Amino acid sequence: MQYSGIGAETGYIDLARNLSAVNAKSITQTKRRKGKYRPLGYLVRIRALTGTLTIQSLNCGYPTRNAVVLAGHARDEMLKSAGISRSNLESYQKELRFLYDADMAAATADSYFPGATDQGPGNGGWGAGLTYDYTALTIEDPDTAGATLTKPMMMLGEQAADSNDWEDDDGFFVISNWLNWRHSFTPAASDDDIANNVFSWAIQQSDTAEAIINRIDDEQDEKPYDLTEFIDTPINTVVSTEVGNPTSGIICVPLGLLKLSHLATAVWEIEVVGVTEL
Repeated sequence: MQYSGIGAETGYIDLARNLSAVNAKSITQTKRRKGKYRPLGYLVRIRALTGTLTIQSLNCGYPTRNAVVLAGHARDEMLKSAGISRSNLESYQKELRFLYDADMAAATADSYFPGATDQGPGNGGWGAGLTYDYTALTIEDPDTAGATLTKPMMMLGEQAADSNDWEDDDGFFVISNWLNWRHSFTPAASDDDIANNVFSWAIQQSDTAEAIINRIDDEQDEKPYDLTEFIDTPINTVVSTEVGNPTSGIICVPLGLLKLSHLATAVWEIEVVGVTEL
């Protein structure tokens, strides 16, 4: 699929949406298997034909995968609470459609479409004029008795800590809510893990015991990753005909969601070489 944009622009590409338009069939962000919505990873090669393109995508790690599975479960339970089963839904209503972040709109104003030659986001191309609704959740408004909140699900972004402020958020942020739901995030250790003790000295019978124990106190007792970074930190790729390589390696794009920016007129191609389940 070929895309283009004039001047300095930032926009989004939903590969599932674009592929559906050019193939005249439903291509989805997730695959439902054994009662769970499992996110798909689109394996793509991006080639700059003109200009420099900076691309952002979601991290392929388990927080992204598990957050999507939980979001699908939450939607199923929401529908069930209203007496609606999946069999009551139209074919396309059974899909899950996530937005990338709060800046991505359900409308076409900030989305690139294939075949829109020499135009910016939202200005034509395959599928640009179609109504395409992204999945929303409806919950009781924690701040107003008897009222409800209905907001689209967005992957990146941090939900307000106070539920009374959720009505001011742009959406329901999937990874942020997954992290809050886990209730098992372990903060960095502040105290020694192993206390110096007589038995260790007695068993080893060496004056190296204290040095060993003191070393173990602070060595490798913390996770080598920070789950909070998954809330707002994307993976970055740059392709350019001016600097570096005009063609990316094959990268995995979770849910087929990309955020792109270019400082001057750019033309690029995206080749989808495969789809895998995260």
